[in-house]
Amino acid sequence: MAGYESSSPSQVSSLDLNDYNQLLHDFEELHNEANKISALNNRLKGLNNWLENKVSQLEKEIADLKIDFEHLEMIYSNSTDCFRN
Repeated sequence: MAGYESSSPSQVSSLDLNDYNQLLHDFEELHNEANKISALNNRLKGLNNWLENKVSQLEKEIADLKIDFEHLEMIYSNSTDCFRN
């Protein structure tokens, strides 16, 4: 056949082994990077959950403080009305 290069079996297996070793090496590097990214992602998820809980606590605290403030305003309003009368 035209354009077909014949090669001996030893050359083919040598090339295949080199290709395999390169692919294996590249896969291991990729796998290690994926593991690092996964660990970082898990840490960030944990931090995100902690921050969401903190925001919820602060929102509840703000709501409680608003109620306290409204009560104090009512008390102040009633006390100033009493002094005026």
